[in-house]
Amino acid sequence: MARIVLLLSALLCLACQPEQPSGPDWGDKGEKPGVTTTPDEPNVPDEPKPDTPEEPKPEIVEQTIVPTTAVAPLDADIAGLRYEPGISINLTTKNFANRLAEIANAGFKYIEITLKQSHGLMDMSDEQVTALFSEKQSQATAAGLTVWSIHLPFEDKDWTNVAGKESIRRQSVDNIMRVLRLCVASFPECKNYVLHASKGVLSPRSESVNQARKSLQEMLPEAKKLGVRICVENLVGSLCPTIAEMNDTIAGFEDAWVTYDIGHANCVAEDVLKFIEWIGPRLGTVHIHDTVYGSRVDDHRLVGKGDIDKHFGWDNVYHTMLQDTGYRGVFLFELSGLNAVDVMQTYKMIVDKYKATYEK
Repeated sequence: MARIVLLLSALLCLACQPEQPSGPDWGDKGEKPGVTTTPDEPNVPDEPKPDTPEEPKPEIVEQTIVPTTAVAPLDADIAGLRYEPGISINLTTKNFANRLAEIANAGFKYIEITLKQSHGLMDMSDEQVTALFSEKQSQATAAGLTVWSIHLPFEDKDWTNVAGKESIRRQSVDNIMRVLRLCVASFPECKNYVLHASKGVLSPRSESVNQARKSLQEMLPEAKKLGVRICVENLVGSLCPTIAEMNDTIAGFEDAWVTYDIGHANCVAEDVLKFIEWIGPRLGTVHIHDTVYGSRVDDHRLVGKGDIDKHFGWDNVYHTMLQDTGYRGVFLFELSGLNAVDVMQTYKMIVDKYKATYEK
């Protein structure tokens, strides 16, 4: 009897105990991390998964582009590609040979030679011009430099015929083609010739475009016979500052190329990257320098002294050229008077930024 009384007392004590808390809330399904709950089955910890090593990132092998006038396929792999840098120099630069040595010692291999009306080439005989050009070519060779491009002389009233007189347009075309022929004879490695219009345009602007097209129709076939490329430059305060006007000027000329001046596009508030994309495989050569966006001041600053990086990013400029143009030429700085070591340093900064952005 005593045993029965003790058993009943124990059962009454269990029934009187308060309900135990259910524990922390682990989510809608009441699951805890690492525990799987299934109906009518006890909680069983998940089997530990073996560590799977991450796929190794493909190694990017740096490749330096050997400058060529050929256009690469637009879908070509661009990983690790690097443009060779170049720098401009004036034909009449004081101590020309010494300046070439400075350029070479800074690590450049390519130059553009700039010709101007003020150099007096139009007043010299063919023999005198040839002797001058041959001397410059010999000096470049001695310095270990290759002439990548030549900036043809530009006149006050030239092939775009700002004066509106056919005789002036005709004479200008003759002058330009004479210099081109003499250059081809003296600088056999150079295949790119920058064609620069004069400042100012006719009114309406379409008339200057028509004059330019008339001149191109006469110049391009001869350039092709000579085995070189005429590359029309986008300008400030003159012809072709915008994509639309460049298109109107060269449309239909399959042998017309473009010299893309990035500083010019920036200071007339044109979209630098869209301009590159539009040019595409027509890109013949480039001019690299900095300016202030929308200022219309073409002051050819060292990279970083303007605001192209702020608005577009020099890393994006570099990548867009590689990705959208097939351009396999020289990354040419048009900064004749600046220290070549400083210019080379800015090139390295652009490449480093490009690598950090696009080759992570």
